Amino acid sequence: MKEENNILKETVAEFCDKNLDEKKIESEGITHGITELLASQGFLGATIPGKYSGSELDNTSYEIILEEIAKNSPSVAMKIFILNSLYYPSVKGTSAETTLSDAASGKLNVAVDFINRANDIKENAGKLSGTLINVLGSDAEKIILFNENTSIISGPFGYSDRDFMGFRGIKFGDITLDNTATVLDSKNRKGEILEASYGPLSAIALGMISGALQKAIDYTSVRKAFGNYLKDFEPISFRLAQFRSTESVLRSALYGEADPYYVFNLAMESIVEIARYSVNAHGGYGYFQDFGVEKFYRDAIVMKSIFYGNQELRKLAEHVYSEKINFV
Repeated sequence: MKEENNILKETVAEFCDKNLDEKKIESEGITHGITELLASQGFLGATIPGKYSGSELDNTSYEIILEEIAKNSPSVAMKIFILNSLYYPSVKGTSAETTLSDAASGKLNVAVDFINRANDIKENAGKLSGTLINVLGSDAEKIILFNENTSIISGPFGYSDRDFMGFRGIKFGDITLDNTATVLDSKNRKGEILEASYGPLSAIALGMISGALQKAIDYTSVRKAFGNYLKDFEPISFRLAQFRSTESVLRSALYGEADPYYVFNLAMESIVEIARYSVNAHGGYGYFQDFGVEKFYRDAIVMKSIFYGNQELRKLAEHVYSEKINFV
C-alpha cells in the first residue's frame, strides 16, 4: 500500500477513535452531529464529483475509508456506501444529479429498498401511493427502489419504525407514499450498480471481519478458564490465527489486482463464520452489547442476506465460464 494510503488509513482510524462511539450509535442511531462530522471530513461524498462538493476519491481511498469505519461502526460505513455506491450512480446523468451536493454535505438522507416487499404501489402521473415495507433508511428524503428498474423516488414520506437485527445505527421500517412522492428517474441499472459495488462491499466486510477478530483476540488474551488464558487453548488460538490469515489474504486481494468477483465471494463467504466465532470466543458475554462484538455478527448476517444470494453466485459462475449459463 502506498504511503498516502497508509496516512489516510491512520487518519480515518484516529477519526473513528475520537468521534464514533460504537455503543451509542447502536442504541441511538447515527445522529445529526455524527453526520455533520462525516460530511466535514469528506466521507459522505467520498466518490462524488468535486463540482457537487464531493471528495472525488479513487477506489482504493474510498475502500480504505469504508474498511476503517466498518471496524468501528458497520452502520456508519453502510450509510457512506449507500450515498456513494448506490445513490451517486443511480442519479448520475438524471435530473436528480444536482441533489448530490446535499448528499455530500449531509443534508440528504437516502433510503434503499432492497427487499421489494410493497403493498399496493400505484403510480399516477409520476406520483406514487402505497407502502414500501422493510426499507433501510426509512426516515429519508429520497429512496432508491431496486425493483425491475432502479427508480429514484423523492418525498416527502411518512414512515414507521420496525425492529431490525442489523445496521441498527440506520433507521429501518415502512415508508408510506400518499401521492406526494415523485418518481425522478427509472432505468434498468440494478445489476450494473451492484456489480460495481463489489469492491466497496468487500471493504466493509473486511472491516467487520477485522473489528470482530480484534475483539476476540483481545478478549482471549486476558480472559482465563481453568487457570489458563483462553488463547492458551489450541482450538481457540489456532482458529483465530486461521481467521487472521483469511483477513490478511482478503486485504491483499482487495488492494491488489485480484478479480473483484473472487474478492467479493471470499469476503461474503467468510464474514458470517468469522463474526460468529468471534462472538463465541467471548462465551455468553459475546451476546452482551457492552462487549461490542455481537453487532458484527448481526450486521454480517444481514449484509450477506441482502447482497449475496443465488443471483451473485450465478454471476460468479458465468464469470468463471466466461459465458451465459442456462441454469436448471
